[in-house]
Order: sequence, then structure tokens, then C-alpha cells
Amino acid sequence: MKNKFGIIISVVIALLLQGCYDREIDESKPGTPISPVTNLNHAIDGNNVILTWELPAQFPDDIIIPVSVSIKVYIDNVLKSSPVVADGPVTYTYTTYDPAKSYIFVVKVVGTVDTDNPNVSKTRYSPGEYIIID
Repeated sequence: MKNKFGIIISVVIALLLQGCYDREIDESKPGTPISPVTNLNHAIDGNNVILTWELPAQFPDDIIIPVSVSIKVYIDNVLKSSPVVADGPVTYTYTTYDPAKSYIFVVKVVGTVDTDNPNVSKTRYSPGEYIIID
């Protein structure tokens, strides 16, 4: 019985240590970064929060136009949804606003890159801009 217990412990330790090896960490994705949205504003109309922004005037040469925009919606500090709106949008309407709750909206430009390199992501994000509604 002791022998089986020792074997099980040895196997568990070996499995845990198997994932411990040195990996090189990328500091950032390759390519020119995408600029963030500017002039991010909001308006509340009943149960709707209407977000508006301006897209960057220029994009890196390798970004396919039109870009998309990602909107992460946090309610009471919990991520509730993260829609991605295509075709270069400059507005988004969130339709289930509850004034009794706290909201954070994080808006990022999402660009696609045409690459055949399997080690390079085809998606590039701008830094996020945000609105807080308490």
C-alpha cells in the first residue's frame, strides 16, 4: 500500500513539474500599434447608454480597413458582455442600462492583419479608452 501511495505522489509531482519550464515572453505583438479612439463620450437616454468616439485618422499600413471596435461592458466590476462591432463604427448603444448599478465601458479599435505566419496574430488591438458611470 505504501508503495502505491509513493508511486501516486511521484506521478503527481512529475505532472506538476512538467509545466515548469522557461518560456520567452513577448513584451508586445509585432507591428505598428493602432492608436486608440479619441473623444469618447456617452449620453443616457432612458435605458440606453449611447457611446460615441472618433476613430484614429490613420492606421498602420498592414491593417485591413475597415476596422472593428470592441466594447467591454462591466457592471458592478464584473465583465457582462464584450461585443465587437464591424465596419468602422463611431457609435454603440447599450440597451439595458440600470441607473442603480455602476458601469465601465472600455472601447478598443480592433485591426486585422493579413499574414500567413502561424506565429503572428492576425488581430491587433489599440489601447482601451473608458467611460465610468456610477
